[in-house]
Amino acid sequence: MTKNSFRVACIFALATTAALTACSPPTQKSQEQAETATVPRYLSAKLVSTDCGIDAPADPPPGYSKRLGATADKMPASIAQRQAVGADRPIAVTVAEKVAPGITLINPSSRKPFYLVNNDKEVIGEFAGDYFSFMQLLPNGNILGSSKMYSDTFRGGGGHTGCIEEYRADGSLVWRLALATDDYIHHHDVQKLANGNVLAVIWERVSTDKAIALGRNPEHVAENGELWFDGIVEVNPMTAEIVWEWSIQHHLIQDFDPSQSNYGVVADNPGRLDINAIKFNPDGSVGADWTHVNTLNYNEELDQIIFSSYYMSEVFVIDHNTTPHEAQGPAGDFLYRWGNPANYGRGDEESRKLFAQHDVHWLPQGLPGAGNIMIFNNGIEPERPYSTVVEFTPDMNADGSYNLGADGAYGPTELAWEYAPREGEEFFSWFISGAQRLSNGNTLVDHGAKARLREVTPEGDIVWEYAYDDGADGPHMLFRAYRYPEDHPAVLAIISKSAESVER
Repeated sequence: MTKNSFRVACIFALATTAALTACSPPTQKSQEQAETATVPRYLSAKLVSTDCGIDAPADPPPGYSKRLGATADKMPASIAQRQAVGADRPIAVTVAEKVAPGITLINPSSRKPFYLVNNDKEVIGEFAGDYFSFMQLLPNGNILGSSKMYSDTFRGGGGHTGCIEEYRADGSLVWRLALATDDYIHHHDVQKLANGNVLAVIWERVSTDKAIALGRNPEHVAENGELWFDGIVEVNPMTAEIVWEWSIQHHLIQDFDPSQSNYGVVADNPGRLDINAIKFNPDGSVGADWTHVNTLNYNEELDQIIFSSYYMSEVFVIDHNTTPHEAQGPAGDFLYRWGNPANYGRGDEESRKLFAQHDVHWLPQGLPGAGNIMIFNNGIEPERPYSTVVEFTPDMNADGSYNLGADGAYGPTELAWEYAPREGEEFFSWFISGAQRLSNGNTLVDHGAKARLREVTPEGDIVWEYAYDDGADGPHMLFRAYRYPEDHPAVLAIISKSAESVER
């Protein structure tokens, strides 16, 4: 039993007559009994298919008039201008002795193929799939990708994909999962776990009537009569079964409708999201895509998941060490949140730290800053029209719980590190983008809205820079980019396969 699971057991036991025994350290015998007990298989109401039926890609990225190889002739000027901020600066000169070793995976949005470049900026391998949104290289040498599926219901949701696939480097399929129906769809992010399962972000379509029953102000509902609630599912790709799931709709608080069961004081419930904390569109309307989660990241040591909400300008941590049923109750409430305490009534605009952020993740063990949390802080017009990268250390206890600060909000108020570009090097990537800590302590920064990468030192010096351009007219985009070790099995396999293709 982990520390987290023991904590959950104690919380439950305190409400029972067995509190004294349940909160005592488990004996070896009780552990063995728990391990051999028969647990009924969880049956989700959601179905997973293995047929993605990719007969048409999803809608084009924001501003494009066509799906692939699009031109910018019909792109709204406001979008084109925002994507070009900081893109006219000359490429920085490489400082080879300060560049972290490795091979960089380039993830062009709505383009293909994906490819590898070395630090000399030479393309040394590529991999083409079916309309990949993005891909990751796995430790076993395979490739994990999210592919786009056409959806009438979710076609207006930027970042929707629907299909998750694992490939070998030779292009052969290992498995395929379709998480796409009229009621839910996979979007944005996926991560493979050590047990072989995958965690994926989904949207769940909810009717306006149900949203109002959950305490939503009827004046603030989408015109199409529905709202999309973000959720996370864990899927076994070998059986195509959902084995664990969590949904934001089970962890809401509101102070609008006293007749509803989730009515309460928002500031007294930081573990829940105020259903009436809304980001309005410029015209005052409300979109169906309410929270817009754009990233998830799993911490195996803590058995926790962190995810990022674009519209809330906030990141959240939840406990993965729960049963699917427990995840619907208090055990599934937020363990921690950071970035915009005004969302839970414990801060104001001055205390806000995040602005439409992406790519939140724990820094892995073995890297400088390990255990800290890093985020690409995109920025928002007109409040903050520039981008930075932030790194911070949450106030966490040994048992995986988190502490509120003296001001009643989750800290910290001070950052461990921030990349704020110097004058003349500023950029503004209003959507997508990311950052990765490298082995030498540098950070790879993805200016996703204009498809430019820069590697910066802890002092903020640019030592390597790369611009993606496939020759098509118009702004290019990189959802993410990753640098892998030169001897990574997938890197070697893709390079070898590409070399064989050239020889033929």
